[in-house]
Amino acid sequence: MATTRIDRLVVDASVAAKWHLPDRDEEHADQALLLLTQFQAGDLELLAPAHIRFEVPSVLTVATIRTPFRLTPEQAQAAIDAFLALPLATYDDTALLSAAFRLTTRYGLTYYDAVYLALAQREQAPLVTADRRAHARIAQLPEVLWLADWQLQA
Repeated sequence: MATTRIDRLVVDASVAAKWHLPDRDEEHADQALLLLTQFQAGDLELLAPAHIRFEVPSVLTVATIRTPFRLTPEQAQAAIDAFLALPLATYDDTALLSAAFRLTTRYGLTYYDAVYLALAQREQAPLVTADRRAHARIAQLPEVLWLADWQLQA
């Protein structure tokens, strides 16, 4: 991968959820937290489809009901509030949502995952993901980054 400096990324829920889950069992949590730190410092712009505002809280909610639980309800509420307070640039326009369908059939992605890719392609910003299944289907695309590789961009 080229060493071109990246100053904006499309971030998916698989990465954003790592910002708020206990890192003892989160693979590549260090890279996710580095990305968040760079965003909060103003060194990196993060973009996402608007549905990330539902996906991440859903992951955090599930973390309260699994056995063993990963978050207490109070921790999950605080994490959801912290996530929703982040100034992520989010998008949900009709053209984006329409473009995603073509990507579902081309790459075998879920519609939700395809919206992230459609946004990355439209905004010409790399998509960073920690979703193994989605990444396996689109890893060959130049705009797709595996979260573990983010340290190379830092």
